[in-house]
Amino acid sequence: MRHFRAALALAEAQSFTRAADMLGIVPSALTETIKQIEADGGVRLFDRDARPVTPTEAGREFLVAARRVVSDFEAALHDLRRVGGVERGAVTVAAAPSVVLFHLAPALTRFRAAHPAVEVTVHDDIAERVGSLVLERVADFGIAEPWHVTDQLSYEPFHVDPFVLVCHRDHPLAGRAAVDLAEIPAGEVISLDQHTGTGKLIAAAPEIPPAFRAGPLRAHGTIAQLTMISQGMGVALMPKLAASVLQSPAVRRVGLRDVSLRRTLCIVTRARIGLSPAAEALLDCLRPLGSIDQD
Repeated sequence: MRHFRAALALAEAQSFTRAADMLGIVPSALTETIKQIEADGGVRLFDRDARPVTPTEAGREFLVAARRVVSDFEAALHDLRRVGGVERGAVTVAAAPSVVLFHLAPALTRFRAAHPAVEVTVHDDIAERVGSLVLERVADFGIAEPWHVTDQLSYEPFHVDPFVLVCHRDHPLAGRAAVDLAEIPAGEVISLDQHTGTGKLIAAAPEIPPAFRAGPLRAHGTIAQLTMISQGMGVALMPKLAASVLQSPAVRRVGLRDVSLRRTLCIVTRARIGLSPAAEALLDCLRPLGSIDQD
C-alpha cells in the first residue's frame, strides 16, 4: 500500500518534492520507492525528464489499478473499525442548519445520554457541501436534499418540508393564514442562490414565476434571507423548517395555497459501505423524528 500511495501522490502532485511533502517523507525516499515499483514491474511509470513529472502510458494503466486497490483497502479498514462497537469512537454528521435545530439536536440529546463516551462532530452546511462531505468521507452521514447524482451515494427519504411565505410581522400579508402566489409582490422577494438545495428547487419549479427566482435582492443562504426579512427588507419563499431557524418575533410564516413545492430531506450515506455502530446508533435516534414513516 505504501508503494501504491507513493505513485498516486506523485501523479497528483506532478513533483517529487511536493509529493514527498504530501506523504511526510523526504524526496529521496519517494524516488527510491518509485524505482522499486518500476524494478518489480520492469517498466518506467513516470517520465522524470518532463516538467511537470507525468506518468507514462504504462504508468497511467498502473494508476487506475492503484486507485482501485487503495479504495478497496480503505473500505476494508473502515469495515474493520466498525467491529470496535458503540461504547467508544467518533461520529461526524453533516446537515442543513434547520435539520440541526429540529432533528439532530433532540436526537443527539438522546444519543449522548446513552453513549456519553462517543465523540460527535456536526458540520452545518448547504446540500451540495453535505453531499461532498459524505463523499469525501469527512462525514459518516448527512441530512440534506439530494444534490449529487452519483451511484456512490445513497439517499434515504427522511422528512418532507412544505414551502411557505416568510415575511416581516408588519407586512400586509403577515396576518393571513394562507395566500396565493399572485398576492405576493414579486419585487419584494429576496431570491436565494441556486447553489443551495432550496435555491435549486425553486429554480426548477415550473409553478414559481421567474420574477420570484432572481430578484434585485439575493442571499447565499436562508439565514441571510431570514435576517433581512426580520429587518423588513423583503419576503421569501422557503421550506417551513428553514423558515423556523431564526427564532425572531419579527418573522411570520404564511401558508401557500397554490404551491405544491416540497423539499425532501434525505439521510445521505456512502453506497455499499456500512456505517460504524456509533453512527448506526445515532441514526436510530434520528429516524423517528422525521416525517417519513420508517416502518
